[in-house]
Amino acid sequence: MATDIDRDHIAFLVGDLARHFRAAFERAIETGEVGLTTSEARVLSQVARCGPIRQSCLADLLCVAPMSLSVFLDGLEKAGLVRRDPDPDDRRAKLVSLTGASGPALERMETVGRRLRAAALEGIAPEDREKFSEVARQMRTNLETLRGLRAAEVEV
Repeated sequence: MATDIDRDHIAFLVGDLARHFRAAFERAIETGEVGLTTSEARVLSQVARCGPIRQSCLADLLCVAPMSLSVFLDGLEKAGLVRRDPDPDDRRAKLVSLTGASGPALERMETVGRRLRAAALEGIAPEDREKFSEVARQMRTNLETLRGLRAAEVEV
């Protein structure tokens, strides 16, 4: 059966890039270079990116089950890298935030990330890098907007 699927369509390319970045990052994490599990590293980086965030929202961003996230947070909390506090707007919810002790782990993760980005961008002109980033940011905005519209449609 012949198909007309374009393997180089931008959606496939972006998915491939994300998968390759994640696999390379996870290999570096698994070598013990960072001192966290790959799941803990994903959680920690997302909290660093977002700032204090509701635990339920963090689970959504990471596309993990809330119970799975709780296990990862338990480990990070025990290591003193994050804390969970009651959300002042909803005492039933928990806000996850970084502690000062997370700095060294985040620095090690950033070192790994810089090395991977440099390898991925090798041979690509700076102006092409910037244009790609500009286009990717616009696509992200478009898709976030679409996701918001769909959520609103479901609530109606």
